[in-house]
Amino acid sequence: MLVALTGTLLLYRVELLQLTYPQLQLPQWPSQQQTALVLDQYTEGYAYMPREANPWLEIVLPDGARHYYNAHGERVLERPYLGDFVSIMVAFHHHLLLDELGKDLLGWLGLGALMIAITGIIRWWPKHWSRRLVKIRWQWPWQRGFAGTLFQLHKVAGSLLFVPLIVGLATGTAIMYAGAVSKTLELVFPQQQSAPYQPAPLAADIKATTWQQRFDVTAMLYPDLTPQLISMSNHSVRLTYPGEWHPNGRSSVTFDAQTGAVLKSYDVRNATLGYALSQMVYPVHVAAIGGVSWLVVVLIGGIALTLLPLSGIYFWCWRQYRKRCTL
Repeated sequence: MLVALTGTLLLYRVELLQLTYPQLQLPQWPSQQQTALVLDQYTEGYAYMPREANPWLEIVLPDGARHYYNAHGERVLERPYLGDFVSIMVAFHHHLLLDELGKDLLGWLGLGALMIAITGIIRWWPKHWSRRLVKIRWQWPWQRGFAGTLFQLHKVAGSLLFVPLIVGLATGTAIMYAGAVSKTLELVFPQQQSAPYQPAPLAADIKATTWQQRFDVTAMLYPDLTPQLISMSNHSVRLTYPGEWHPNGRSSVTFDAQTGAVLKSYDVRNATLGYALSQMVYPVHVAAIGGVSWLVVVLIGGIALTLLPLSGIYFWCWRQYRKRCTL
């Protein structure tokens, strides 16, 4: 229930940050040139490039602290790791504040929740359909029939909202087992998704030691791709192609830390169809695609995942109490 609740709230992470920190309500975001100057100041960590969703440059340090820069290259905010409610929600939703152990637990919880949801809809499935199946007789908590109201709410929410509910559960669990899901899909769909994309040839003497030079080299290699995620630790740039679902992209260019030469480049459009499908799981889960319509679907699924365990556990406890009273 708490994982679903935090995930639902984090659909509005940017808005929550701007509400908590008014200095992040920026009218414009940094240019690529200004971004490069800021990145040159860091040797470790990674950074999210400015974009429409978040009009700032966000630097994430190895200790989890985050620095935010405006269009003038000025640091407007520093957020320590677990230093505010939003940071705590992110860490809890990702790994229950338990790092790798939390990810393992989330995987098992996700599988268990999927089994409960599927068996629940099978148990509910009616032999005869009628309007009564979606009817709730509302009683307030202080009234005698409130347990019955919760039971009806549990059945109606689980049945009417089953599709967004199961999408949220399935994609969230798949993220916990991303490696296994990717390998399985690649085995099922091994075919290449398109004709190979080849990077443009570079002159042998081109070196890129500053981040502006690296952006320029990246633009030469892949003129149609856009930098989204920068790793100062690994000296690499992750990029998106037009129409890609993943907000941070899966194509990349990696540079030599000393010489600035291009060590390797990768265009995800050359991957197998299975791998491409596996990279759609995350954007579907966080509503990074589909606009407002899909955001509403994911939001409804999150609300259902919050209501179902609450109403189900309450009704189960009420039944145990009634059994003891009868005995």
